[in-house]
Amino acid sequence: MTDLRMLLSKGLRPGVYRWSAKATTDEVRRTVTSAGWSLVLLDTTSVHDKAGFLDVCATAFDLPRWFGRNWDALADSLSDRSTGEPEVVLWEGWRELLDHDHDTVDVALQILTEDANESGQLRVLLREADDVPDLVTEVPVL
Repeated sequence: MTDLRMLLSKGLRPGVYRWSAKATTDEVRRTVTSAGWSLVLLDTTSVHDKAGFLDVCATAFDLPRWFGRNWDALADSLSDRSTGEPEVVLWEGWRELLDHDHDTVDVALQILTEDANESGQLRVLLREADDVPDLVTEVPVL
């Protein structure tokens, strides 16, 4: 596993990254919280469309009840909730969603990248399959 603790302690800069590691979600949570960061689990393994993705975001990011379930509302809600504290978003199942709805993943990545760059808060890890060699690579802005 790419040493997540080392990445966080060396100041992983805000952005969206492809990350492969065999660590369980609980192991990732322990590593992130012990490094003084918070973790948001964005699990879209059973999601097939934009509506499902936005529902997962509402829960994962603890968005307000008035969250409008559209792209503008997601962008606004993410920027409104910014505390300035570093946060790791572990996105599980992004490839599964990509197989069903490429446009949703494309727009979601744009919004997450924009928020990461503007807030300086988010480090989004797109979990790769376990059979991919250990890596951390930045995802180019689309």
